[in-house]
Amino acid sequence: MKNQACVKCWRDEDNGGDSLRLLSNRTLALHSKINLRGQINEPKISNIKSFDLTLGNLCNLKCVMCSSDQSSQLLAEANLNPSLHKRYQAKFSQKDFDWPKGNDFVGWCKKHLPQAIHVQFSGGEPFILPWIHDAVNAIPDQQKSKCVLHFTTNLTVVNDKLLDTFKKFKQVWLSVSVEGTNATHDYLRYGHSWQTLSKNFKKILAKKNDNLILKVNHVVQAPSYHSIMEMTRFFDSLKIEIRPILLADPKHFHISALAREAKQEFLDKTDDYKGHNQNFIQYVRSVSKEYIEQDHSLTHDCIEDLKSLDAVRGNDYKKVIPAGNLNM
Repeated sequence: MKNQACVKCWRDEDNGGDSLRLLSNRTLALHSKINLRGQINEPKISNIKSFDLTLGNLCNLKCVMCSSDQSSQLLAEANLNPSLHKRYQAKFSQKDFDWPKGNDFVGWCKKHLPQAIHVQFSGGEPFILPWIHDAVNAIPDQQKSKCVLHFTTNLTVVNDKLLDTFKKFKQVWLSVSVEGTNATHDYLRYGHSWQTLSKNFKKILAKKNDNLILKVNHVVQAPSYHSIMEMTRFFDSLKIEIRPILLADPKHFHISALAREAKQEFLDKTDDYKGHNQNFIQYVRSVSKEYIEQDHSLTHDCIEDLKSLDAVRGNDYKKVIPAGNLNM
């Protein structure tokens, strides 16, 4: 019987997508011998073997679909531009997110991570934190061989020293966030470049770390929908799996904002797709059918939001997104 508390995971899996349940089963569940009921009833820090560390908002990008509590660059941009205050609503100070750089937290990681069999790092952008390598390397080599690391990264930087350390671990998962290719990627992941990203993918593949599992996380959303097939063909050529995440927030970037014709065109073009990423394309096809009808109010809000960002950044969404996709 399916636990109804897990309904989001079940639904994502039914559509052919990934889920927190599947992620936990292929990492922590494979290697943990802790009695979970006992740990819940009588928690002990010494029994904690899995750590999920969200490392503040330190980030070097200003992604269109992201928020200021997940990107220091977005927070700085919002603070400098009153026109964006309404967009983010919440009022933050950067010092509210600087705790991952503090000695107390860094020391805590170095103290407790050596007992881990699974550590997940996300941000912000974890690879730009200067202490990451030292914290990972502090795990004893004997424990490294039992431990699975999981990083969610924008792959703006590749740390060769860290990649060499990865070879000592049981497994290392790199989940790279990618939104389309070329101009679409550069527009949505503002501050990054497709040229740098593709070069970094190939650099990691050239390392041939047998224990490193490299995958792509793609947020299925209205502004990048047109670039899905071009992105898929690129990662098909590298034999890299794409895992879908259906955007829920901000609501106006949901694929319901897209014109019906845009989604029907995608369905027609992918009807006979047989490439490496069949599960990914099947998922996008499934949600495209589910949300085939256009919500014009979301389309309006999507356009207005993109205009507000373009005014600050000197961009023009109409040079990136096909006119028919956001047709009112």
